[in-house]
Amino acid sequence: MIEQTFKVEIGPFNAAIVKIAYQLTDQQYKFDSKINTSGIFDTFYTFKANYATAGLINEDRLITASYEQEAQSSSHIRKKKLLFDNNGILKGRTSSKDGIEKNVSIEPLKKHADCFDIQTALMMLITQFKNDKSCNMQKTIFNGKKIYHITLEDNGRILFKDKKVAISGEAHKCTAFIHQENVEEGDLLWQVSSERSINFYLMKDKITSLPFLLKVEIRTTPLGKLEAYMTDLKIKE
Repeated sequence: MIEQTFKVEIGPFNAAIVKIAYQLTDQQYKFDSKINTSGIFDTFYTFKANYATAGLINEDRLITASYEQEAQSSSHIRKKKLLFDNNGILKGRTSSKDGIEKNVSIEPLKKHADCFDIQTALMMLITQFKNDKSCNMQKTIFNGKKIYHITLEDNGRILFKDKKVAISGEAHKCTAFIHQENVEEGDLLWQVSSERSINFYLMKDKITSLPFLLKVEIRTTPLGKLEAYMTDLKIKE
């Protein structure tokens, strides 16, 4: 099991604290993440969210069994749960905004989709990197409403050293590009990350062979450079 904490800075501002935790065995996977705004960002717009994904692994195929998210901002409380069949195909969605619930059936996507949430896509990357130390990957994500295309490129091994990160040594530098079909106006998250080069650095634990993330950076955003760097790491066998 890997547990990590990251501090997020955007331009000169402390923006958020992010925590992730994942478990990976031969039969199943689990990925949880939490985000909380901090500093001046929290003063002007409070946001906190929890995301939880779990599923099974069958012959290297990840089959999502559950996905839930809950987000609370200065304005609203939102919840969402994705519903899957036994083959990991998305069949429906339940959601609520400020206590008003809605249930939606989802028709199968005519285009190919590799998975239905970003955390399962990350587990696909983790599984691949654990096996062959490569982050070259292309995946299409369909969350029931929107389609995302993620392209990852492996830039090779480097000697990672950053004064903000306690761990240094051999790591892989990777680059991600995210393209969202039909971007909606006001979708700040994807305005920041979509169509921009996202660099991240992965290192593999020598005992468990599980990969962990050292740092993420987006060189240009509307508010300046974004950096998310690891401040805490726990590895459990």
